[in-house]
Amino acid sequence: MNMQSSIQENEAIKIVTPEDRSKVIAILTIAFTTCPLLRWLYPEPERYLRHFSGFLDYYAGDPYTDRSGAYFESGDRGALLWLTDKAHRDDARMMRFLVGSVPESRRTETERLFEELGKYHPKEPHWYFTMLGIDPMHQRSGWGGLLYRYGLAILDEAKGLAFSEATSSSSARLYERLGWKIVGEVQVGSSPPCFPMLHHPS
Repeated sequence: MNMQSSIQENEAIKIVTPEDRSKVIAILTIAFTTCPLLRWLYPEPERYLRHFSGFLDYYAGDPYTDRSGAYFESGDRGALLWLTDKAHRDDARMMRFLVGSVPESRRTETERLFEELGKYHPKEPHWYFTMLGIDPMHQRSGWGGLLYRYGLAILDEAKGLAFSEATSSSSARLYERLGWKIVGEVQVGSSPPCFPMLHHPS
């Protein structure tokens, strides 16, 4: 085992609480600055910084109260958020926010993109892994896989079906290595491709 692997195995991961909200938002704001989907929605830096925290609120629900998220306690390297099968996102409310915050020229394509992604959501109760972000200073070093395995261990204990969306082919490959199955590819107009995925209980 090399030094990096040893450090990662001993890294403390903390379940999020309401007190962690600002810290987690800061981590994810930095992590998604090069996300193809987020930067298609918010191409200008000012627009991205103005709307990203709102996007999180509408897209990821309230993981802080629900304790449905985790982050690296030391160094704030990354964070993972999910919705359990007991939580429900208000998609109509999210769409109103998106239409009001993206460039006017992308409103129709944004609506169509999320409508198409919505068709892949399982009909039965399921967990929804919404956000996995690693600080760019620490990307491609194994931190994302470590954090995701932590979340999947919780999922496996609950024996739950899970859904998620990868916003790049590289992140889709990471998910596949962690046992996810890509069930489609969605691309609308000028949008980047997104990859809906399922993870069945082991």
